[in-house]
Amino acid sequence: MFLFLIYDVQVDWAYGKETCSNLFFAGESPTLEGEFGHGRVLCNTAYAVMDSPVTKGPIWSAEYIVEENLEVAARTKREGYFYPDARLPAGYRGELADWKHSGWDRGHLSPSGDFAGLAAQQESYALSNVVPQAPGLNRGAWEGIEAAVRGLANAEGELYVVTGVLFSHHRVSVGPDRVMIPSGMWKAVYDPIAEGAAVYVCANTNQPDCKIVSLEVLSRWAGIDVFPSLAVSIKQHIMPMPAIEESPYAASVRTEQSRANGFSWNDRRVKEVLRLLQKALGR
Repeated sequence: MFLFLIYDVQVDWAYGKETCSNLFFAGESPTLEGEFGHGRVLCNTAYAVMDSPVTKGPIWSAEYIVEENLEVAARTKREGYFYPDARLPAGYRGELADWKHSGWDRGHLSPSGDFAGLAAQQESYALSNVVPQAPGLNRGAWEGIEAAVRGLANAEGELYVVTGVLFSHHRVSVGPDRVMIPSGMWKAVYDPIAEGAAVYVCANTNQPDCKIVSLEVLSRWAGIDVFPSLAVSIKQHIMPMPAIEESPYAASVRTEQSRANGFSWNDRRVKEVLRLLQKALGR
């Protein structure tokens, strides 16, 4: 399984916890054990994100998605530019140069398509909300997951969503700042209307293995309690979720990027990620 080494956890809040408690279910942010629990929570207009000085990137991001905002977001032209987050000190954050010629996409944790208005969308392009993501995942299944969650929010009216990353013991990074590359990515959803929750989990590869698991399974993998106030019974149960769909051009993207990156199913990192996912799922 994916493991985080255990240390005393200390989280700093930028601009005060009270400024974005509305983005968390019951006003409680995720709690995380391990070395990646040390970080700074940055409050933005429509999402909060916790960044780690160890990974030089985000560990989780949190949103409260409502149907009305999605209607505005759908009418807003998607545009934006990536930029380093000046709220984090140099040397403890990712920079634009880290992605140059890396072969990795700049993948949002909280996607711009969730946000109403250009200002809120532009905030999502901060590198504090971005991780190195395999192009085949970012432009394929992950885009489908983001769309599925928006569809569910439109149907239900509101959702609490937390998106995050997983790291295995085999760690790799990109760029001069050594931004760590996640082994996997997850998106947890709590539906307060249905009183149910579930988590999408994908290996961060160009041909990703994606699953839907419970909050309890995610907690065993990563030492994170995404929604601390939820009843144990909800955390143990997998709420029915929309199927994972891929964007129409995902296959061609995977083929192109696989050649460029020398991707192979025999690659040690890919085999390790798939093995760990299968073990954690009890397969």
